[in-house]
Amino acid sequence: MASNFDEEQKALQEKREILKLKQGLLDVEESEMIEEMQAAPVAKPKGMKAVENFFYHYKWHVIGFAFVAMLVGIMVGQAVTQKAKDLYVLVISTKNASGLYMKSMTEDLENALERYCPDFDNNGYVHVGVNYINLSTETGRTQLSDVDNYKFSAEMNTGDSQFFIADTGVMDKVYQMLDGEGEFFVDLTEIYPDAVLHEGKGLQLNTTGFIDEARWKSCPDMVGIYVRDVFAHMTGNNAENDEQRERALIVLDNIVKGNVVNPPKEEN
Repeated sequence: MASNFDEEQKALQEKREILKLKQGLLDVEESEMIEEMQAAPVAKPKGMKAVENFFYHYKWHVIGFAFVAMLVGIMVGQAVTQKAKDLYVLVISTKNASGLYMKSMTEDLENALERYCPDFDNNGYVHVGVNYINLSTETGRTQLSDVDNYKFSAEMNTGDSQFFIADTGVMDKVYQMLDGEGEFFVDLTEIYPDAVLHEGKGLQLNTTGFIDEARWKSCPDMVGIYVRDVFAHMTGNNAENDEQRERALIVLDNIVKGNVVNPPKEEN
C-alpha cells in the first residue's frame, strides 16, 4: 500500500512540475510578445490619411483660428487701405429688391459720392472708398453670407465706416447684433424735419438728386443713407472714427441740399 501511495504522490509531483514549467514558458512568451509590440515602431499615416487624421483631432482648433484670422485680415486690410480715402462708406444689401445686391453698382455709387465729398485731407484729389456687403440669403447664399456676416461683424466693431447706404433691413441686422440695446444710427428727425426718413434714421435716397449722379433712377424707396452714432459698447469710438463721422454728416448735408462740390469735368 505504501509503495502504491508513494508512486501516486510521485506522479502528482511530476504533473505539478510539468504544469509549472508550461506556465513559466507561457509567462515568458507573453512577456516577450509585449516587449516586441512596445518596441515595434507605429506606422504614421501619410498623404491624405495624414490630413484626415490631423483634421479629425484638431478640426475645432483650425476652424477657430481661421475665423480669427479672417477678422484680423479684414481689419488690417481696411486699416491699410483707408489712409487714402476722404470718406469710407459701407454699402449693405439685406434684400434683393434693394437693387444693391449688384456689386457692379459700387463704382457708380462711389463716383456719385465723390460729387458731394470735399477734399477733406487737402491732398489735391477726392476719393471715397466703398465697401460692399451682401447679407441677403434669398437666393440660397448660405456659404457666401457667412463670409459677409464676418465682414459685417468686423465693420460694426471697428467703426471704420460711419456712412452707410443700405436698405431698411439693415436696422434689423444691427439691432440683432446689439440685442436691441441702444441706438446705433444718428437720429435725423431734428436735423432734417422735412426729409423723408426711414424710422427717423435713414434718409430715403430716391428723394435726392444723388440718384441722378449715380445713374440710378430705379432706386427703390427702401434704400437710404444712415450715419453711425457713437455707440458705447463698440470699439469704433476713437478720434479717427469721430473724424469720419463728421465727414459723413457733411457729405449727407451736401446730398440733402443738392450741393455738388465736385461737378464732373466737361469733356473737350
